[in-house]
Amino acid sequence: MTKTKASSIRILLTLSGLTFLGPFALDAFLPAIKDAAQDLNTTEGQIMISWGMLAVGSGLGQIFYGPISDKVGRKPVIIFGLTLYIITSAISATVTSVEPLFFLRFFQGLAVASSMIMMRSVVRDLLNVKEGAKLFSNLFCILAFMPIIGPVIGGYLTNQFGWESLFIGMALASSISLIIIIVFLDESLPKKDKNALRPKILMDSFKEIISDYNFLTFLLIGIGTYIGLFGVLAGITTVLTGSLQQNAEMVGYYISTVMVGHFVFAVLAGAIIQYLGINRIIFIGTLTSLFGATILGWWALNGTTTIYTVLIPTTIYLMGFALTLPAMSAGAMSNFQHMSGRASSLLGFIHQVAGALTAIIIGFVVDGTQIPMAIALFIGSLFAFLIYIIRISKVRFED
Repeated sequence: MTKTKASSIRILLTLSGLTFLGPFALDAFLPAIKDAAQDLNTTEGQIMISWGMLAVGSGLGQIFYGPISDKVGRKPVIIFGLTLYIITSAISATVTSVEPLFFLRFFQGLAVASSMIMMRSVVRDLLNVKEGAKLFSNLFCILAFMPIIGPVIGGYLTNQFGWESLFIGMALASSISLIIIIVFLDESLPKKDKNALRPKILMDSFKEIISDYNFLTFLLIGIGTYIGLFGVLAGITTVLTGSLQQNAEMVGYYISTVMVGHFVFAVLAGAIIQYLGINRIIFIGTLTSLFGATILGWWALNGTTTIYTVLIPTTIYLMGFALTLPAMSAGAMSNFQHMSGRASSLLGFIHQVAGALTAIIIGFVVDGTQIPMAIALFIGSLFAFLIYIIRISKVRFED
């Protein structure tokens, strides 16, 4: 085994525990939305808005964690984020109305952001573009597996112990991850940047990053894919519990079924990305997502709402998303090894805000049908595909 391969395996094993934070907070809670709304004497739309606040916090957190980590290192930021995740999860299990949940989920989102940003930064610190793309694919493969088991666990716990038990599970799981990080993760930042948090330097850095052609291209593609992703996450539960009248446990199983396709194609992305290259993978991924979104929209406009007409096109969309995500991340970060924390922050911030706005809008207009979800998927996937067609020819990579 080569030194590079051994290093990649160690990084993968150490960081893999961070991949569950976002999916557990997002996906595992989806089957509990209806029960939480009933227990807190509110609407499913209000619970969806609180769920969207998690995405808002995640987006805002990412704009700060990168520069902070460029100054103090990656490991302290990860430890802070995990600690905040544990605290907010534990308190969320005790709320008796929806209003505190808005704030708690926002701060939980801030915690989730640290893991998302630091995974990208640690990988970019230690590996070149091609090796990083491979490891990103493996990490996103693990990330793709979590939504398979998350909804099943969420549905089961909600039915057996109530929706509050989900937050207790989040606190316990993140405590284990914290111990692993403290014991096994070495600091990856080669040189700390004492000026990383100075406002002028920070703004100049963001200007340099956003002006980079590669970064802007993959950023825009990612905006489209995240609009669709959050359209799925925010919309599918209300369709299953509304038009299709499914209980929490069955919702968990159905969402898990959809995520199997996501997982399979995340594994496929890891296997083929070094052979086909970033650009070709993204073409296949964005086209696949657009195809799934178009089918969902067609059935929605025709008023055809069944388990199959919802789950099949959604699965196709997520297959494309799974192909696109790791390649998009590696491509966007390709020119910024010297300030990967700030580049990762800006990328994550804009993507999460786009997703959060999608979720909150769906929370306001949710009607139990697949139409809001179908609109989000079609707009997002069409935007991503058009950006690819228009801009990809001028993208260039260097190791």
